[in-house]
Amino acid sequence: MTAFVRKLRICTPSGEGTVKADTTESSADKYSGLTIDLVGLGKVQLTHVLKSNTETRIYHTTQPHVVVKMFDLSCGKPDEISYGPYMSFSLELANFEDILGAEDLRPLVPAYYGANINYDKKYAFIAMEYLEGQDLKSWCAEASSGGYETEWVEEFKEAVYEALTIMTRFHRHGIILIDFKPDNIIRLRERGIKFVDLGAFFTPRHYGQTDKYVYSATPDYAELLIDASNVQVGVPPTEASDIFSAGVALFELATDASRLEIEDGTADEILKNPAIFLFRDSQIRDLWRSYPHLKEVFPALETQLRERRILFSELWHLLKGYVANKLADWETLPVEQRDQIILATGTTFIMEQLPPRLQWLAGPIAQATVLRSMRLKKVAELMRLIANPVSESVREDVECHNCLIQHLRDLERSVDFVKRLNTWEARLNPTTAHWAVAMPVAWGQLLDSAQFTCLKQTYSDEQGHRYFHIVGDLEADAFEDDKLTLWHLKQDHFAWLGTAASASRRRGLIQ
Repeated sequence: MTAFVRKLRICTPSGEGTVKADTTESSADKYSGLTIDLVGLGKVQLTHVLKSNTETRIYHTTQPHVVVKMFDLSCGKPDEISYGPYMSFSLELANFEDILGAEDLRPLVPAYYGANINYDKKYAFIAMEYLEGQDLKSWCAEASSGGYETEWVEEFKEAVYEALTIMTRFHRHGIILIDFKPDNIIRLRERGIKFVDLGAFFTPRHYGQTDKYVYSATPDYAELLIDASNVQVGVPPTEASDIFSAGVALFELATDASRLEIEDGTADEILKNPAIFLFRDSQIRDLWRSYPHLKEVFPALETQLRERRILFSELWHLLKGYVANKLADWETLPVEQRDQIILATGTTFIMEQLPPRLQWLAGPIAQATVLRSMRLKKVAELMRLIANPVSESVREDVECHNCLIQHLRDLERSVDFVKRLNTWEARLNPTTAHWAVAMPVAWGQLLDSAQFTCLKQTYSDEQGHRYFHIVGDLEADAFEDDKLTLWHLKQDHFAWLGTAASASRRRGLIQ
């Protein structure tokens, strides 16, 4: 970032700085035809808009594999630039740099091709890889017209599970995603998941100066009253924030909405008893005073009730007040029983709004978004609610015959991951009659040695799936000017690690 430092006043609208809204709207084309220089790629021209919102536009370019995210820094004053877009650019660039420094995170986001800022013309840009695929929201919206067929539901579970797995990878590096939402999750055409829009991430460099962190969550996916207040006093966000966002994302994937509907009769009943929501509304108005721009995107509970659209961050407070008002003996009930009533009521409320084929999501959504005292504590707990485990016989076969297990044992490493193996992560090799493990799963177990784990292909089927063994470097297949390794296939969802080579040879001798 030091290359972009220059003395120039920053135009700061009142109230903007720690929390900002992210609302999408159509925007006139402004940068088509602009040519920029990228190190290693030369001159690249912007062609047409791929996606836009209030602060940025993403452009296709004359290089098909490159897109450019443009940040409009103009604010109507000749010697000033706009604070919001400038900070968004600075944060996203810094986050890209953090991720580039973590070898196991780099493959989970678009490749980075460069960035710069033009103070004279008041724009900044980040160039990155164009990902062939769809964001999860669009992908799910298409499936809704087909009634969510059984095969698609399994693919949905796989995509969500992989997205949550990636989330846990970031958490291991001390990174909280903050703005986890379906628009920012890309399902690649050749399968697999990547994250885009990295600007909101809370990274280790923020821990020492949390009060200076620009908290930029979208109100629908965040608990603003908790996280914004914490950030102001220097308390970092935690895994609980991402678990909440994931719960809202699951609801949106199933319904194409990030807010819940409430029936007219129930809404009117609550509106006639303002004691249920007045205190919460006073807290929301306090937040408005600090950040006036939030008033339009984070409405008071009274407004939400009148509009019949409730934010998840307010649902559980509303339910707690509503149920307490309904039950005369509420205050005398044990805390555990009260929690059970709130969670059960909310789960039913959510389930009634989900399509029949996806109603099983009600429990995971409720447990991920409920009040923090009752919420799931780890993303791994949410993953278990989404999982579709393989049968015991498949687990036993993998443990006894798979070369990955043998290799991990030789390295004296844990093989507990087999207990969590899902149906989409194992595939039967018809030539050996044993189960193979998905290459991305193998990569997750050998992050630090994937570049030195040599592979040899043994079989490919009619669907394009290829089966490999772990071998010594002398036996490995050639790859470009090197030997084929696990690193080369780390995200290949059509590549599988199968039966240990020695077991295959024994099988051949027996036959």
